Amino acid sequence: MGRTAAPGRVLVEAEVERLRRLIRHLRSSEDRRLLEDLLSSYRRILEAYRYVPMSDPMEPVYIAMILEAARSCRGSGGEGGGEAHT
Repeated sequence: MGRTAAPGRVLVEAEVERLRRLIRHLRSSEDRRLLEDLLSSYRRILEAYRYVPMSDPMEPVYIAMILEAARSCRGSGGEGGGEAHT
């Protein structure tokens, strides 16, 4: 008997490739660069999904993009630096 469901990492990688194809077709080079920067960060949190099941293959990508955008807004460029603005 074969597998009935693809592993989470495979599903995520397929969705990321689909988004990369979309990014290539955006007219604005700035939009392409910004989205590619956001998209490139998903691998940092994908490891955590070995312990918590994902409900959607795009979930780790969305969370990584949100975290990357928050870091950018904060101006810290990484963990622990800068203070959150309220």
